Amino acid sequence: MLTTRRSFMVLGASALSLGLAGCLGATPPVTFDLTSASGTPMRRRSSRVVVITLPKTVQTYDSQRVVVREAGNVLSYLPEAQLSDTLPRLVQTRLLQTFEASNFPNIGRPDDQLRVDVTLATELQAFEIDVASGNLATVTINAKLVDETRGMIFASKSFTATQPAATNPAAAAIAGLDGALKTVMSDILQWTARTA
Repeated sequence: MLTTRRSFMVLGASALSLGLAGCLGATPPVTFDLTSASGTPMRRRSSRVVVITLPKTVQTYDSQRVVVREAGNVLSYLPEAQLSDTLPRLVQTRLLQTFEASNFPNIGRPDDQLRVDVTLATELQAFEIDVASGNLATVTINAKLVDETRGMIFASKSFTATQPAATNPAAAAIAGLDGALKTVMSDILQWTARTA
């Protein structure tokens, strides 16, 4: 009985060692960042305070992983690559920085404790490498402007940009998505400046 128990413990320890070796030997994912758009021309039509909320999205995009869309609407993730933060938080930060880089007056986040006139609410509808459409980095963001005084949406528009991008290497995929995102953020900035 003692011999059997000792053999079981030795086998268990060996299996644990092999499992840990496998985990430690796995290549960690490369972390990529996204950048804000800079130098976007805009003319502000008012001085109302605008707050950018955290973008809403489906669970597929609400992570640090990069989505790849294949034929038949099959979704997977880019292997061995991740973003520096969850996509909604990263997009909110880079969108705010895009506004700030263009000297958009009276812009902030909800936790800045500003007296809010207008909320810029966004929804991430696509942020992916579309392999089925010929390796296109595709970014689609729907934006709404909410008048907080009257409690109503007074403007809404969907913004899309695509850019050629390969899935290998991962850096090429991220570069394509980053370029498409910057185009969308610049368009949202100009639209907000005209509308809000």
